[in-house]
Order: sequence, then C-alpha cells, then structure tokens
Amino acid sequence: MHLSRAFLALLVLICLGMSSICPPSLAQASQSARPKLVLLVVADHFSYNYLSRYQDKLSSGGLRYLMEHGANYTNCRLSYATSQNACGQAAISTGANPWLSGIVADEWFFPKHNKVLSATADDTYRLVGGNGPGASSMRLVGTTIGDQMKLATNGRSKVISCSLRDTSALMLAGVLANGAFWFDRTNGSFVTSSQYSVDLPAWVKGFNDQRYADKYNGKPWQRSLPETEYGASTRDDYPYEKAPDGWTKQFPHTISGQGEQFYNSFAMTPWANQMTCDFAKEALDKEFLGQHNEPDMLAVSLSAGDYLNQTFGPYSQEAEDLVLKMDQSLASLFQAVDQKVGLNNTLIVFTAAHGTMPIPEFLKERRMNTGKIDPKSFKNLLDSALDSQVAPDEWIDEFSPPNVYLKLETLEKQKVRQADLEAVAARVAKSIAGVGDVLCRHQLILNQVQSGGNADEQRRSYYWNRSGELLIYPKPGYVFASESHGTGSGSPFAYDAQIPLILCGSSIKAGRYSQTVSPIDIAPTVTSILGIEAPSLCEGSGLDAVAQVMGPPRPRNAAAAPQPAQ
Repeated sequence: MHLSRAFLALLVLICLGMSSICPPSLAQASQSARPKLVLLVVADHFSYNYLSRYQDKLSSGGLRYLMEHGANYTNCRLSYATSQNACGQAAISTGANPWLSGIVADEWFFPKHNKVLSATADDTYRLVGGNGPGASSMRLVGTTIGDQMKLATNGRSKVISCSLRDTSALMLAGVLANGAFWFDRTNGSFVTSSQYSVDLPAWVKGFNDQRYADKYNGKPWQRSLPETEYGASTRDDYPYEKAPDGWTKQFPHTISGQGEQFYNSFAMTPWANQMTCDFAKEALDKEFLGQHNEPDMLAVSLSAGDYLNQTFGPYSQEAEDLVLKMDQSLASLFQAVDQKVGLNNTLIVFTAAHGTMPIPEFLKERRMNTGKIDPKSFKNLLDSALDSQVAPDEWIDEFSPPNVYLKLETLEKQKVRQADLEAVAARVAKSIAGVGDVLCRHQLILNQVQSGGNADEQRRSYYWNRSGELLIYPKPGYVFASESHGTGSGSPFAYDAQIPLILCGSSIKAGRYSQTVSPIDIAPTVTSILGIEAPSLCEGSGLDAVAQVMGPPRPRNAAAAPQPAQ
C-alpha cells in the first residue's frame, strides 16, 4: 500500500513536470506549422470542368498533385454577377464583392476623362521599365491579403505578384506589396508601377535581359499529345473559332512578327504562362521568399487563357493543350518551391478569376438557345429608342458591359427625372433579343430589386459612382461580344461563375468538399491560417478544410534574414 502511494506521488510529480514542458513545445509546434510561404495561383478564364475533363492527362506534380493532396472545393461560385478578370482578382485578394471593393468591371466610364478606362489606369503613377501609361492598385478599396501580412509584421513579410496583365498583378498585390510585375506587350519586358518602386530590382532587369519572349519568335506551338488524344475537344479546324492576326485555326501555330503584334500573339500561348512561372521562380530565389521568420507571399496569375479562350473557346484543342502545358509549368514551379522552401512549409491556393462561356455557335449546334449581342449596336439601338420615346438627343455616354452610363447633362437639359429615364431605358433594353436582367440605379439604391434568381449577385456588383445607371446582363447562352466568332464572359451563370478552388498545405485537411463556397472565402481562410486580421472589407468566411489556426507572427531577427541580390 505504501509502495503504491509512493508510486502515485512520483507519477504525479512526473506529470506536473511534463505539463510545464508541454505547453512551450506545443506552442513551438504551432508556430513551426505556420506556412513560411503563401503561393497564390490564379488561372484566368479557367473553366471549372477543365479539372475533370483533362484529369487523366494531368501530371503527378502539377494540378493532380493539388487534387490528390489538397482540399478540392467542387462548388466554388462567384458571389457577384459581373464575371470579369479585375472583379475576380479583387474578390480573391480582398475577400470583398465589387459593392465594397469598388472594382465593378475590367474597365468603366470616367466622366472626368469622358472615356472608358481600365480599373488600374492611373496617371499619377508612371510605368517603371516601360513607356506606356501609368497604372496602380489605388482604385481598389480596402486591404488585400498581402497588405494584411505587411501590416501584421510591420512590413517584414515580403509580398510579390506577377502576371501577363497589369490588372491581375495589381489587384492581387494591393497597396503595400514589395512589387507587382506584369508583361508589357509593347516592349516584351516585365514592368511595374512607381507606386511600388522608382526602378526595377536588379533581378527583374536580369530576367528582362534574357528577352524571354523573343526566343519563341517563329517557333511553332505543337500539341503535347497526338491529335487523337484530344477527344474532349472540338475538331482542330472548328469553323467558329476566331483566329487572331497571323494565326490559322489549326495546329501548329507559328508565332511570329515584330513588336507589339508579336507580343500580343505570344501572350496567348503556353510559353507565356511558362514565362510567368519562370519569373515567379526568379522572384522566389532572388527575394528569398519563404526563407524569413515571417511568412511571405507569392501571387502568380496565369493569364494566357484570358486571351486564348475568347478566340478559340473553352472546348478547343488549343484550350486543352494550354491547360496541359500550364500543368507542366505548375509542376516545375512547385518543384522549385519544394527545393527552396519545402511544400510542407507552403500554403498553395489554386483558383481562377472566372470561367468562360462556350462559343455560341457551339451551343447552337447542340440546339441550345444562344447568341451574341454587339455592345455598339446595343448602345445605338437603346439611344434611338430613347430618342423616339422621350426626345431626340444624345442620351447615352457609354455602354461598357454590364454598365450603361446615361448622359446626365441631357437629362438636365431635357428636364427629365433620372429615375423616369432609367425606367424607360430599362424597358427598352429588356425588349432587345438576348438581354436578360436589367437593373436601374434607383432600384439598387432604394433596395427595390426583386429577390430570387441572380438578384443578390447583381446587387453585390453595384458600386455607387462607378457602376452605370443601368446594369445589363445577358440571358443564359448569350454574351456581349462584337466579333462574329469567338466568345467572352461576364455573366452570373455557371459556365462563367463556377471556378476551381483547391487549398494544399500542412494546415489543410485534404479531400473533396461539396458545399457552396466563394472566392471571397479565400482571404479570411489564408489570414486565419497565418493568425492575422482579415482584409478590412472582407465579407467571406473561413473554409472548413483548415486543420488548425496558426500562431501570431514572430519578431524577425533582421540581421539573420537573407537579403535580396543586388
């Protein structure tokens, strides 16, 4: 009995001693599990069904690696109606819909300039590394994931973004990033904005000195596989594809030319995505990303599909081969991350800005109700109808889908109430073939939009003083496009709005998740894993695939941190 009591007393002392040791150990484990690098990969114009249609052809180290080792959300839908690139990139980085982020489209009408401008156009900043117009992320309202990382670590986290497009690079980066870089199609180099730096980093200049794109001038783009393996796609000479200048509709596609013409063609090829990944690998190496005490972020936008899918369509052999080669490029990028940082130390997020509508003629061949609405013809028809129903005058400043901007000076001159003119214009627009939902400004402001359908998504797409007086969305199967061939995007329907979302890392529970989620859920998920505040206007919710919430940022020993090469 005495021996038993002594043994119990000894056991209690041992347990007490272990309890004093365990908490620091567990805390340290939590800190070490916090990712050192956030790798955000966004594929533009990437239809959700690409993953299933091409799954048997994907490499083990690229998209298939993410699908097998990550959390695959099979029902990720845009929570707003305007499925355009700038809106998508902003939603991913801020966790906010356009009604908060202010990014209502790729471009919109600016009364001050009396013309339509890009969401990133900003003449208060200059282009660094090029001679074109200035650009910045300053029209993006609220903070981004990267901004919050910088704020949480007193600026010590590094945030880098890269893309073929300025819109993608700037929207993903935010305001406080170390750099946002994009491919300038006038000079074939990566450039940035003076918002971030007065000069390009030495490593970017070195990358540009390689003249990466020029190496492919005159080189044929061949399929990855024999043509018989492309059974998931249309025939190679599909007549309703829109061949760009200098292209044919059939493989091989030889990309050649001079200056901007060549770079525009190059930006539609798999080589452009590979170039972006190689640029990302250079940033990873020269900026020592993922090798600091605080986590860093590398955002990579693969934009070749944005240009290619609008011309050849999402069911083309070109689109399929682009995905297969992008998969190889991602495998190479993941391998570089594994060597430099370790995939177990990296949180990978793969998603898309939006999907792509099939070519209307493709749908028509399958006896679906479909068609195209020419924006210029639509504007003229609407203006003429207002002439006859109200008074002869110039009533519309601009139609930049989905936004109709009424000429407010004409309303004042004709003594017409704005709400009345909006109502008349809405009735006329609704009568035009292919037009679906039409929303008026006064309805949106007074919350008089009828519920049901896509009403909630449409409300989330309106931002006062940037959106038009009318929002016009097509019917299912229709697209606003001025070309007789090819296709586009911009609707709230599944082919545009359903996108892939896969998270992969040590803090993620792998598997397939079928609940409805949105790209605005990415930002709060990433920031919760990092243990920092969500972006300031974030509306999304953290995803349930997160295995644990990591600890707070740790102070950095600045003297021990690797420094970028000069």
